[in-house]
Amino acid sequence: MKVYKDKQFLVFDFEDGRNVKYDFATKTAIGIKGKPVQDLNKQLRGFSLNELFDCCVDKQYAKFLKFIAMSEYYEITNIGTMLNRVPRYAKYEQIYSAGFEDIVDRFLDYTINEIPKALIKVAKTHSVKINNDLIKFWKENPDAYNLTFQLEYLSLDDKNLNDILKLYDLKYNRDTHTYIRESYVNILINKYGYNAKSLFLYLDTLKTFEAIDKMETLLSELCDYANMMSTISPKFDKYPRHFLTTHQIAVRNYNRLKKEFSEELFKKRINKDYECTYKDYIFIYPDCVQDIRDEAVSQNNCVASYIDRVIDGNCHIIFLRKKSSPKESLVTIEVRDNKIVQAKRKFNYPVTKEDQEAIDYWNNKFSKQNK
Repeated sequence: MKVYKDKQFLVFDFEDGRNVKYDFATKTAIGIKGKPVQDLNKQLRGFSLNELFDCCVDKQYAKFLKFIAMSEYYEITNIGTMLNRVPRYAKYEQIYSAGFEDIVDRFLDYTINEIPKALIKVAKTHSVKINNDLIKFWKENPDAYNLTFQLEYLSLDDKNLNDILKLYDLKYNRDTHTYIRESYVNILINKYGYNAKSLFLYLDTLKTFEAIDKMETLLSELCDYANMMSTISPKFDKYPRHFLTTHQIAVRNYNRLKKEFSEELFKKRINKDYECTYKDYIFIYPDCVQDIRDEAVSQNNCVASYIDRVIDGNCHIIFLRKKSSPKESLVTIEVRDNKIVQAKRKFNYPVTKEDQEAIDYWNNKFSKQNK
């Protein structure tokens, strides 16, 4: 028997000249007698999955069918069920047809046309396994990623470069309640102003002369270093010699200087425009870091841990209080992008109906201003 694809049909040709066709478009079969049939397995009685794979004229297509058979939660054991699953794996059919199955991860969200051609070329020549994260990171910064394997290195090998391109920082998005992966390479380049070529060669230098071989640890600490130093001054040395020692000194200086200058940095973030009144409520922006510390003590909540976020410009903290008692803590509020995203009473208890009415008023007021 021969098995081959003909447009939307998979054709089973018997040695006596008769055939059976399965139509992927309608998920129906044409039996040996040339009429539609419901049970394809009866038409192919005694014909096993392994025989199907062996009889495929196109061996890449046979590999694709094997992939489907092994990809379901329960292993597929009959032909009809497997063929019914083929449309679900359409993007993988393209990958197998192109012969890229060895360089692509089993669980891919992208079609072959959505994978950058330069990435495919790199994967084929440098043992890089393409996955969803790598495609996403590459698309976000194609110039930097295209450069990676074009440079001459002293010590970095294909495995190191593969790790560098895929390593990421995992952050929780409070607004969407999801975790977001952000490439360390893209963080350093896009957020902290590193030059792609200089960055890769610097990583090579650190591996060569400081014997740092674990790329995950190195990139994580480099991002940590950039974050600390950029807070102190935007003119920090991005490529220091003796990085491990410099990182330790940076941690010590950062903690010391941030304590000294946190008040000054905080005052630069104060936005009194957020203050307003609603009925017997008043929204107050704290005047200093100590106000937030006092709020944390009074409310028995973790708002003090948000001081760094306010200083870094990631959020604002404001207080909702009664007009009659403006110095008495009531509700602690977190603001992001001109919207209240979190509001808690003492011990992180939820707000009351009346509190929520005031919060809704505030959100409505600032959403109108931003339109």
